[in-house]
Amino acid sequence: MAVWTALCLLVPGALLVWLVVTIVGVVTPELGAALGRTGTPGTATVVSCESYTVGTGRSKRTNRDCEARFVPDERPGQPVVAGTVPDVEVGEVFPAVLTPEGDRVLPTRARGVWRALFQLAALPFGLVLIAFLSAVMMRARKATVWTGALGLPLLVVMVVGFLVGT
Repeated sequence: MAVWTALCLLVPGALLVWLVVTIVGVVTPELGAALGRTGTPGTATVVSCESYTVGTGRSKRTNRDCEARFVPDERPGQPVVAGTVPDVEVGEVFPAVLTPEGDRVLPTRARGVWRALFQLAALPFGLVLIAFLSAVMMRARKATVWTGALGLPLLVVMVVGFLVGT
């Protein structure tokens, strides 16, 4: 029984560290850009998208690399071509911001904010999911109900954020 309890604590702990580092590292710059706090505002036009395959066998998956031509709102000058989010189509035009590094174009307004909120809600949802699964494995009814009740609104934010943000 001690081994089972240790696994119930170690696995969620390791997942917690991984979730915190990953989500906070990704969401912070994207949310700041979507809210207009960082970067250069402008308009982006998607010029190309290429699909490529990563991995082999069961771990094989397809990713997309897209590039957009960015024209700043202030002092329009030479357009910049930079990478953008993968959920766009060639020819699509959207309000965007060029990151301070100048290597990425991110959507702004509702699309960008919901996209960042989707990613931000993933962290607490992941934590609640870990607690929920641990409660189910330990057969703790009250904990299962409470974690389910906490996870439901986060799941709703994630679904809405995914649908609106992509």
